[in-house]
Parts: sequence; structure tokens; C-alpha cells
Amino acid sequence: MTHYDQLVAAYEVDVRFPDVSGMEHLEMLCTRSDIAREEAHVTAAQRARLAEADKLLLRQARRFYQAIQGIADLEAWRRQQGIPPAHWWWYLDVLAQLPDLSSQETSGLAVPA
Repeated sequence: MTHYDQLVAAYEVDVRFPDVSGMEHLEMLCTRSDIAREEAHVTAAQRARLAEADKLLLRQARRFYQAIQGIADLEAWRRQQGIPPAHWWWYLDVLAQLPDLSSQETSGLAVPA
């Protein structure tokens, strides 16, 4: 198993558990950023797995954000860390304000592969 596979596997597990602590969710967002840094060298199968995990994160953005907001200000975190807009997962505070993603088809959203 490659390092990338390990990161994606960890992320896949993380997005299945929105009710854990905000600290664990921040770690998940860091893992997703690590994945983004290595995406240029991935296979189609790995991209598909990542896309499915991203959809889970999007569908439950509010739940993830609720846990995070008790311990961190994502807007301040983005500014301090210089997180680019392309790392959309760091914008759960914004995504949580969108219409209910869990009841809508997310395939039309621009989720980077």
C-alpha cells in the first residue's frame, strides 16, 4: 500500500464518522490537504475513492463544522495558515451555510478529483 493509499484510507474512515471530536475533524482536514499535495501522481481508481469520500464530507458538512466550531475558527485558521481556496474542505463554515447537501445530488458540485 502506497503512502497515498494510506492517506486516502484514513480519510475514507474519517468522513464516515461526523460525530467524533472537532480535533479529529481538524486532523481529517489536514489529511485531505496532504492528499491534495500528492494528487498529481494518483491512479483513476484512487481518484474515484477520493471523490466518493469528498462527497460524504460535503453531504455532512454541517455536522463536521458543528464539531469543529467549538474548538477552532476555520476562517481565522485559513488566514493564519494561508490555505488556498482550492482546498475547499477548509471551508466547512461556508459549506455548512449552503442548502442541505445531504438531500441533494452532489455530483454536480465542483469537487476536484
